[in-house]
Amino acid sequence: EQLRAHGGLDVYLSLLDDELWSVIALDSLAVCLAHDNDNRKVEQALLKKEAIQKLVTFFQCCPEQHFVHILEPFLKIITKSSRINTTLAVNGLTPLLISRLDHQDAIARLNLLKLIKAVYEHHPRPKQLIVENDLPQKLKNLIEERRDGQRSGGQVLVKQMATSLLKALHINTVL
Repeated sequence: EQLRAHGGLDVYLSLLDDELWSVIALDSLAVCLAHDNDNRKVEQALLKKEAIQKLVTFFQCCPEQHFVHILEPFLKIITKSSRINTTLAVNGLTPLLISRLDHQDAIARLNLLKLIKAVYEHHPRPKQLIVENDLPQKLKNLIEERRDGQRSGGQVLVKQMATSLLKALHINTVL
């Protein structure tokens, strides 16, 4: 309540532009949302158009050295609020998530897959999400690839998660 009364959420959102504080600010927003009470004031503030645009732009422009560190807070945010999840997804986050699946770091890839799964589960038009982003092919590429350029092997958890998500997509495209 005090945070909202004194513009704390706006401060955290503005700190997303500051490279030194951006990751901490995003994590703080995730914590605020996690402790949002029944009034859902934090959720309402984060659903404002400016806040959504700020979050999507931050994800898009995040410096490479910080990228791995923003995935957990984003995951916390979109799993805590299905409304924020859906709003971010339809306002540009989905293609950004999918485009980063080629990241070198296995933990980053795993978290990206978790984010994509969460977005997919709440997306208002899941079939459209699948087709427009060529998601099945991108998941198949993850399953078949090795980091040294050869096919198969490596990154077991990434492959398991990609396989699980691919099966879920297949069910939706068949139905």
